[in-house]
Amino acid sequence: MTVTLRNYRGPEDIHLQNAFWVQVTRDLPWCWKATISPLLYAKGAQFDPRSRCFAFDGDRLVGYMSFTGQGEFVSLGYPWVLPGYEGELQEELYDTVYGFAASPEYGGRTFAQRVRELWIDQISFFERHGFVVQRRDPLYILDLRAIKASQIRLTCQVEFPAQVSWDDFRELSAGRLPPEQLSMWEQYFQTVDFDFAVRANRDGMAVAYMGIAIRPDTGFAEMIAVAVEPAALDVFASCLGAAAAQSRSRRAKRLGTKAIPLNGTDEVLAQVGFKKVSEELLLSKST
Repeated sequence: MTVTLRNYRGPEDIHLQNAFWVQVTRDLPWCWKATISPLLYAKGAQFDPRSRCFAFDGDRLVGYMSFTGQGEFVSLGYPWVLPGYEGELQEELYDTVYGFAASPEYGGRTFAQRVRELWIDQISFFERHGFVVQRRDPLYILDLRAIKASQIRLTCQVEFPAQVSWDDFRELSAGRLPPEQLSMWEQYFQTVDFDFAVRANRDGMAVAYMGIAIRPDTGFAEMIAVAVEPAALDVFASCLGAAAAQSRSRRAKRLGTKAIPLNGTDEVLAQVGFKKVSEELLLSKST
């Protein structure tokens, strides 16, 4: 059959996109849990149905590409397709979606996407289309199946809030992160489908905080937006242990994190058992 393309038609397409993304990314190393960014963007004032393009072979969804945007900044997705549809269809999806995002009508000027270092096909595709690596962040992984309960030691009061609190993270990060970076984190927080949080207290005050999102089909859990008081680095190991224990209780197999911007945290990660296994790359392109 002939493959046909169409744009977004309604809310059911967000669920279609999410299910397809989960299917095609399941075997990608260290792929994160799906965000709710597409759902939020579809409800926003800047949303345009042409930001989402679906490819069908008959009634079967075989590929799609999308983007989310804010002003001139565009988070540009990859043209995901089923095996056997690589190549020409991906180029057609890219030309359609990127072409609209970069058009004067939409006004995108800066395009970016994050990938893991081992995602060779995705990196190669973006680089062929003019994207360059702007930043590299190490990715550390703890194998939750290999640790023993005796290795998890809690030396401070730890809580597990059901909801991730932006206020708690901001309180711990204010003064150490520039306002523009805090603003970026606040926007990103809104898109993450968190499963739980870890909060460590000392003398009734929060001294460490992290949010964890677990991808259920692969068992990959990731610590996101970690904040630690510099004077409370000694509780960081307890927080890691608590995050590991809670993630494992929720059937996660591995726990990952990027580097925490605080002196001494790399050593604590190594002591707990985290190992650097890859990197996260930020690819971008400006017009």
